Amino acid sequence: MKRREFYLQDDQSNKYWTVEVQGKEVVTTNGRIGAKPRETRASFDDAGAALREAEKEVLAKRRKGYLEGDLSAVPEYVQGLPPRFVRINHDDYHAQYVGKTAGGDQFFLTFPFVPRLGSETGGEYIALYLFDEFGLLKEAKVYSEHEQGLTTKTAIQEFTAQLLAGLGKYKFADIKVAPFSVERFGRPFGLIFDPGDEDDGNDEPYITVTVEPGNYMAFNPPWDGDYDT
Repeated sequence: MKRREFYLQDDQSNKYWTVEVQGKEVVTTNGRIGAKPRETRASFDDAGAALREAEKEVLAKRRKGYLEGDLSAVPEYVQGLPPRFVRINHDDYHAQYVGKTAGGDQFFLTFPFVPRLGSETGGEYIALYLFDEFGLLKEAKVYSEHEQGLTTKTAIQEFTAQLLAGLGKYKFADIKVAPFSVERFGRPFGLIFDPGDEDDGNDEPYITVTVEPGNYMAFNPPWDGDYDT
């Protein structure tokens, strides 16, 4: 395995990790981006065993949120970055439809809305977000209840069941996913990060990740799955 480089930059971290297989050895380095690296070497019985160990370590780092990329191209760290992950704990309220597919993907089916206020026409939506096992958004499907002709609670439940059935085998479970924003119907949808206002008089800005539109789930540090409504 040639040298592979990974980094983690979020609201708490600014660090890197590299891995390389040299014969029967796995060579890794790690540290804060810009600091002197710490090197570790581990020896194995043969090159195959070393490669398997390196791939195992890569998988573990990816699951912790590390992204692969050229370290020389990583931007300078700044304050106010979003969290790498937001945990969404399965419950019987707004997080009723979160879980994992048999293929290892994660999903979040939810019901964004825009209130009818003033000149705003408003609208109700059904959104199905699909993430890979590392929490990165793969696909966002957003449907207008009006355009789909979903005028009753029963119709909405049946449409929801069809979306879930399209996932194949799945189970409801807690998930960890990255904040994101996509534009649909002329407005942003997603788990949208707000870095807060440093000029609001507080020592620390009030940072949140909210489900939009509708702002009906608001997550805060330490991003452990609890949310306000």
